[in-house]
Amino acid sequence: MKNRKWIKTLIVLLSVIMIILSIFFVGLLQNGFKFKMFKMGLQSSNELIFDQTYEEKFNQIVIDATTSEIFIKKSNTENSKVVVYGEKEYTFVTTNMDTLNITTSEKSCIGFCFHQKSAKIEVYLPEEYDGNMTIKNDYGDISIDEFLNASFDIEEDCGDVFILGAHTVKVDNKYGDIEIEKSSSATINEDCGDVVISNINDATVKNSYGDILIKSVTNSFYLENNCGDIELNNIDLKKDSYIKDDFGDIKIGNTSELFIDAKTDLGKVNIKNNYNTSSITLKIENNCGDIKVDN
Repeated sequence: MKNRKWIKTLIVLLSVIMIILSIFFVGLLQNGFKFKMFKMGLQSSNELIFDQTYEEKFNQIVIDATTSEIFIKKSNTENSKVVVYGEKEYTFVTTNMDTLNITTSEKSCIGFCFHQKSAKIEVYLPEEYDGNMTIKNDYGDISIDEFLNASFDIEEDCGDVFILGAHTVKVDNKYGDIEIEKSSSATINEDCGDVVISNINDATVKNSYGDILIKSVTNSFYLENNCGDIELNNIDLKKDSYIKDDFGDIKIGNTSELFIDAKTDLGKVNIKNNYNTSSITLKIENNCGDIKVDN
């Protein structure tokens, strides 16, 4: 009798587990599953709830979002414009003097939630916009067009960040890739994801898990990586610079005439050309991985 009771109990438990797993995977297939703070496969809302054009110039723009896809785009006019898709009762757009504030949140979700959609925020700015923008987003991608006179301060929990061009950039990201095409300076703190920079004057990048790739840097850099490869294609240094990697290979292509002070605990060091009399030093430290400078 006892064995039968245990068998029945086990069958019930397995049945409950199967039902939960079925709900989970059906939710994934429907691209609308969210469990508490864990979100996966959310789609952007297509319900237009805000569309406003502004003639005034905003020196400060603040976006505070919970779950949003955020796009900062070039305007076809000298005016600014804000377009938001989502739920009206959870969206607030206000202005105060020269500051524009955009806030989006979402209705609470307890247990299994289906058909959840993220908000979509579109901000259109004149090409010559030279103000400051602060963006905080818990979940969702951020995409920014080229604004070479503007400064961006971005805090992202989970999502990719793409910036076509900016004057200065600061990005703190936990989970997601970061890509910057052009900027005067960038300060990046990444927990898990790749960092790719095409053209930069000064770069400070700290990454925990992921690769770092800089295609061209023309002044200085400070790079730290816990686990991942570091690659620089072209560097023209005007100031001393530094690279540190715990686990991963370090590869450098073309360089200006500089002294390279490199060492690795486990790996090989191969430097093609080293200029001991240079007043500029590139220091490279690696715990486990090769160092190759093919200049």
